Amino acid sequence: MIKARFARDTVGGLFFAAIGLAFVLGAQALPMGDASRMASGYFPRLLGYCLIFLGLVISLKGTFSAKKPHEIIYRFDLKKLIILGAALIAFAFLLEPAGLLIALSVLVFVSSFAGERRSLKNALLLTFAIDIFVVAIFVGAIGLEVNLLPEGLGL
Repeated sequence: MIKARFARDTVGGLFFAAIGLAFVLGAQALPMGDASRMASGYFPRLLGYCLIFLGLVISLKGTFSAKKPHEIIYRFDLKKLIILGAALIAFAFLLEPAGLLIALSVLVFVSSFAGERRSLKNALLLTFAIDIFVVAIFVGAIGLEVNLLPEGLGL
């Protein structure tokens, strides 16, 4: 017999679906266009519908999966919230004067300490890997003109 339950995945999936619904509703005033000639509302709606679908799938899977003993649905952690908030604020203030690499490095390095497994070595490796990945995608593949370092350094 299948028993429905209120699980962590159920809540997470419903959260994804709510964000997707906000995207869809927020883009209602924007012109849609079509696949060959996208207008400004096309991507937010497409993203919103994908999030709604993904959220509902995750929620249904969590609702009808086997019960895990003593599963905590949500635990508020002020320390993690402060670490992540500080990392985002630092990124916002550093992006223009320091360039993308420094701002992104600070963001990734600081926010990596909000995780359960905190290690200086892992934080540095993650920071380096994400910096390389972002430069390869945005500068190498897309050709985006962005200041990687402060303007005085010439990059």
